[in-house]
Amino acid sequence: MNVVIIEDETRVAQNLCDLLFEINPEINVLGVLETVKSSISWFADNHAPDIAFFDIKIADGSSFEILEKTQLNFPIIFTTAFDEYALKAFKYNSIDYLLKPIKRTDLEKAILKYQHLYSQDKTIIDHNWRLMEVIKEMKASAKTTIYKSSLLVNYRNQLIPLAVGDIAYFYLEHHMVYCRTKENKSYQVAKTLEKLENQLNPQLFFRANRQFIVSKLSVRSATTMDKRKLKLVLSPPHHSEVIISKLKVTLFKKWIKS
Repeated sequence: MNVVIIEDETRVAQNLCDLLFEINPEINVLGVLETVKSSISWFADNHAPDIAFFDIKIADGSSFEILEKTQLNFPIIFTTAFDEYALKAFKYNSIDYLLKPIKRTDLEKAILKYQHLYSQDKTIIDHNWRLMEVIKEMKASAKTTIYKSSLLVNYRNQLIPLAVGDIAYFYLEHHMVYCRTKENKSYQVAKTLEKLENQLNPQLFFRANRQFIVSKLSVRSATTMDKRKLKLVLSPPHHSEVIISKLKVTLFKKWIKS
């Protein structure tokens, strides 16, 4: 079985590779692609895989862009933290998905589902036509998405509501997620950064890296570093450096100007 993985987080991609090899040592990973641009180029120049794993949100955009610009002739399993509506839509249309962090049991079930669907005389054309219909429906629904306006945070052994508009940034520290307000107060948040990323308005918040989600109003400046990275200066400041990788620099610049 030839496999392609589209994933911009090295650790997640390596974990998926390891799990695939554990399940079936004969699985051949043809490539791990990190961007929309490199993925489109790869599919144009190489034979189609038997199956591909698509992370929905990658460094330079959405994997949906790949689907719209590439003539598919292979099945896809999504790796995602998308909302329940999207997950139900994928499932209804026989497109499987894996919630991060990926578990071996879930991956095994997805592989078995693929083998069941495509070991029979089924056409991928109809499968992919229905996939494109799902994408259109999801894009239409995204225009009316209601993002979080407040969050429950931990304060002195109590849960209190905090307006999202008062938050300067979210950060990961010692495996716990915190938010820091514009008044320089920090609170623990009982959510992962991945879940927060999907619940926050993307026009106001940006996933800078694995440790930070920053508010547009908190960014005071950005300094160019070696290898085309950016270092952010936030207000209020944080003791850790906030670095934008070169893969996200273009996205960040577009976001900060919007």
